[in-house]
Amino acid sequence: MSASVIKSWADAEDEIPSPEVTTNPDGTKTVISYRLNTKGQKVKITQKIKEVKVKEKVHPLIAQRKNWKKYGKEKNTPPGPDTRTTQLGEKVDLKLGTSWKEIEKKEEETKAEQSAQLVSTQRIKCRTCGGDHFTSKCPFKDTLIGEANSASSTPELAEPGLSSTGKYVPRHLRKDATGNTVARDPGARDDSNTLKVSQLNSIVDEDMLRNELFAKYGPLQRAIVVRNRETGESRGFAYVTFMSEHRAEEALRDLNGKGYHSLILHLEWPKKRK
Repeated sequence: MSASVIKSWADAEDEIPSPEVTTNPDGTKTVISYRLNTKGQKVKITQKIKEVKVKEKVHPLIAQRKNWKKYGKEKNTPPGPDTRTTQLGEKVDLKLGTSWKEIEKKEEETKAEQSAQLVSTQRIKCRTCGGDHFTSKCPFKDTLIGEANSASSTPELAEPGLSSTGKYVPRHLRKDATGNTVARDPGARDDSNTLKVSQLNSIVDEDMLRNELFAKYGPLQRAIVVRNRETGESRGFAYVTFMSEHRAEEALRDLNGKGYHSLILHLEWPKKRK
């Protein structure tokens, strides 16, 4: 590296000599070139290059353009790019065509297949009918449970919650004092503190509901974003249960019709209030 400092890069451009190429006995080449660093100093760079010839077919116009003679300040330079004025980068193949929509469609189909395979490896099994859905959403829940109760002749349970074989029996399947199974009332759950939040952005998750949207209304009992069973993406609505009905009414009054992540929120009670 030379110790001399160049005051102006523009004035020193002509002072940089052309690269020196020397052929070595082993067939490689030694290239000595000069450049200016960030401090304006002239730097000597020595490179050892091994040339590998690769034949490729190009368009005739491209082959013709490679044989053009250089002109101007590059007139007497050897063939190929000059490292003083040209910086080589990675080769990028640009393929132009009219079938880009079909390519995007194939990519989407491939992603859908991968997500389906992921779901199949983590399959959900219903405890009632053995199907690939949640037990609470089983379409045969009432029918199969009724048949099981009528066909079973198990003695009275020695201990609450346990069958004669020692297995746990869910509360809604246990028999009462008369030996009958009490029918489960789907509306028995108290949803007076619960709000249905619709028109949610797909990026919103349970943590954002707890820590951002409803943070000022105290801790939540639960916050569930309803998602697609196959893809796992949000379906755009959620159920939020507050600690008190007063908190739920306050959130409904403040946030209904307000914007959140580029969408207008719609809050309502999950069922009609009496």
